Amino acid sequence: MDIVIKDLCKSYGETAVLKQLNAVIEKGRITCLMGQSGVGKTTLLNILMGFEKADSGAVENLPQIKAAVFQENRLCESFTAFTNVKIANDSLTDSTITAHLCQVGLGEAVNQKVSTLSGGMKRRVALVRAVLAEKEILFLDEPFKGLDEDTKAVVTQYLLQHTKDTTVVMVTHDINESQSLGAKVLYLKDGQITV
Repeated sequence: MDIVIKDLCKSYGETAVLKQLNAVIEKGRITCLMGQSGVGKTTLLNILMGFEKADSGAVENLPQIKAAVFQENRLCESFTAFTNVKIANDSLTDSTITAHLCQVGLGEAVNQKVSTLSGGMKRRVALVRAVLAEKEILFLDEPFKGLDEDTKAVVTQYLLQHTKDTTVVMVTHDINESQSLGAKVLYLKDGQITV
C-alpha cells in the first residue's frame, strides 16, 4: 500500500518546520523530496524513519523494516568494505557482496579497511550496504553527495537495477538526480508539499 501522510506538523521551539503536511508516497517507486535548505526534508525523513516524532498528524501504511543512507556514511571505519555490507545482512553470500561492490566500481576496495577509502568510495559502500540490507523501504538522504558525474551515473544505474519494486524515499537538491532515477518529485516549501 502507498504511504499516506496526513496533516503532519513539526516545530522546533517557535519555528514551525512542517505545517499540516499531506502527501502520498507510492509503493514500489522512487520518490524524491526536494526544496531549499532548511525546509524540512531531513525532518520529514527522520519522522518516517522513526527517529523523530511529529507534533501532530499521522503516517499510515509505513513499512516496519527500513534501511537508510544518511547524510553521514555511518560505516565501521576499522572494518573492510565487504564486512560493512555483510553486517547489515548476514544471509548474503560472499559472491553477492563482492559482485555488488564491483558494480559500483569498488572491486579493488572489497577487502580494504573503510578508513583507507576516499569519501566517494565510502559513500558507495554505504549505498551498497543499504541496498543489500533486508528492508521494505529504503531512505536515501543525499546519496550522491561527494560523487563525481561519472561515478554518479554508475551509481544511478546500480540503484535503478537493484531497487525495482522497492519503495524508496530520497532527499536531493538536484533535479537531474530525480529525473535520472525516474522519480516522483515532492517539493517542500513553507512546511507544505507541492507536486
